[in-house]
Amino acid sequence: MLNNVPSGINAMARNVIIRHPNAYNCEVYRRQIGRPDPEAGGAPTLGGMMVLNPEDEDDIRWEMVGLGFALPAEQFQPSQMMDRRDANNGYADELRFLIEPEEMIGEPGGFEVKNRDVIYLRLGEGEQAPKIAYEIIAVEAVVNVPPFVPRYVVNRRDDLDILDPDEPEDDEIA
Repeated sequence: MLNNVPSGINAMARNVIIRHPNAYNCEVYRRQIGRPDPEAGGAPTLGGMMVLNPEDEDDIRWEMVGLGFALPAEQFQPSQMMDRRDANNGYADELRFLIEPEEMIGEPGGFEVKNRDVIYLRLGEGEQAPKIAYEIIAVEAVVNVPPFVPRYVVNRRDDLDILDPDEPEDDEIA
């Protein structure tokens, strides 16, 4: 009976995130290793040498996992104002978001957001909208009863931003 509480919180959080006026449309991408043999002896390798994690890989590509919604879940902190005094710069590179896929897990198009996924926040409508990249570095539990209510800790990945979709893509980024 106790797990009904977090299940209800998850259902309410999903509805709030999807319908919230401050939620961003987002695209979720996952790193895929381009080597034909991604594992040897149960561990990733780089030309036969063992590596610590996929971040050490040379040949990677980003595959879209799905579409979703991201709602900033930060407590407000004072920060420096822009010179025009119309916005603040934010106080840190580490932010927190509540993220929900458009479709629920188990349905076609549904997916689970994981560590090291990259989310692109779409700043507008249509294909020409700029996209700002964040990488998920940790998942926090806001309720300490399973099934947990996840909150995602992200870092900016300005090397992956797509500010002008008409520019040719740079496949050399990692």
